Amino acid sequence: MADSKAKSGLLLDIRNLRIEATVYPPGEQPKTVTLVHDVSLTLEKGKVLGLIGESGAGKSTIGLSSMGYGRGGVRITGGEVILNGRDILKGGKEGFRKLRGREVCYVAQSAAAAFNPAHRLMDQVVEASLLHGTATRAEAEKRAVALFKKLSLPNPETIGERFPHQVSGGQLQRVMTAMALCSEPDLIVFDEPTTALDVTTQIDVLAAIKDAIRDTHVAALYITHDLAVVAQVSDEIMVLRHGRLVEWGGTRQIIKEPRQEYTNALVSVHEIEHQEQQPGTAPVLSVKNVTAAYGGGHVKVLKNVSVDIYPGQTLAVVGESGSGKSTLARAITGLLPPEQGSVVFDGRTLGNRLSDRPKEDLRQLQMIYQMADVAMNPRQTVGTIIGRPLEFYFGM
Repeated sequence: MADSKAKSGLLLDIRNLRIEATVYPPGEQPKTVTLVHDVSLTLEKGKVLGLIGESGAGKSTIGLSSMGYGRGGVRITGGEVILNGRDILKGGKEGFRKLRGREVCYVAQSAAAAFNPAHRLMDQVVEASLLHGTATRAEAEKRAVALFKKLSLPNPETIGERFPHQVSGGQLQRVMTAMALCSEPDLIVFDEPTTALDVTTQIDVLAAIKDAIRDTHVAALYITHDLAVVAQVSDEIMVLRHGRLVEWGGTRQIIKEPRQEYTNALVSVHEIEHQEQQPGTAPVLSVKNVTAAYGGGHVKVLKNVSVDIYPGQTLAVVGESGSGKSTLARAITGLLPPEQGSVVFDGRTLGNRLSDRPKEDLRQLQMIYQMADVAMNPRQTVGTIIGRPLEFYFGM
């Protein structure tokens, strides 16, 4: 595949990339593990290469290597990362500072973790352009507003005045895409940027990404586990497993005529067998006429919402970004006290506030958050985090 590339249009050339990390098993000596095994790829200007594979395949690790970056404890131990004709791994810290945010930008999977909660959105969107001197403040803000419009953000002229917590998760994800595009880089690494978006918004964002790539001739690495998404936006697809290359080819060939057994298994997964449970006689959870708001009651998000959930059933709450899905979950768990209405669990009415609920109610109503990296304390080990509920509820 690489030999057939037109060298004149080559932007990124990763050769025999090897990435390792040090792990610290409890009670054992530190161990070195290999995350990426001698992977090579090339990417031309204006093209999109999709990296797909299951969790732990090395997709994000390879994507970050194009910026010369490895997450904590991860290090590039072999190979070359050639961008715009030079090996960026030889540029040192100063070279990385000049590279990141100018030649290469990154759109993270978790927008909530990527933004500084203490600064307004516009200040963060234009920061890279100002630091690298590619635009004046006025020029950068004008470019940002145009990107807000292209990405279908509400109130594009003023949304930059808000803080990250004042927009929905899906809106924040789109603002981060605008932040990456604002400095007009040569390469963008998209690390599952549409994971947090509803289907309608996802289509709009993907269309905007494709338009931006076409209009600016920027190249992109698009990391995802969603074949439907990668088929829409990528020119080529690279399939990875356990840090090794499985298959690489044109999008149509990978989707329609995969050559490797693992690739075929990936593209053949369309649905999961599920037997729907019939409702019982009494709901285990009843939300009755709940109204909830933010900003001291000024921004109404839920208005007179009622729903029943029966034992053994799963209720899917679906809606566009900002429609109140997560707000409903917060109201049920007591994280956001409802202004009106009640939540009845197992026949008893729960306190509206988290602090008003006994420990047993807290134990029985648990929430799995959208962004795991934001929900977990980075200073604690996974074992400590998992053990905390056992200690808190059972004294173990």
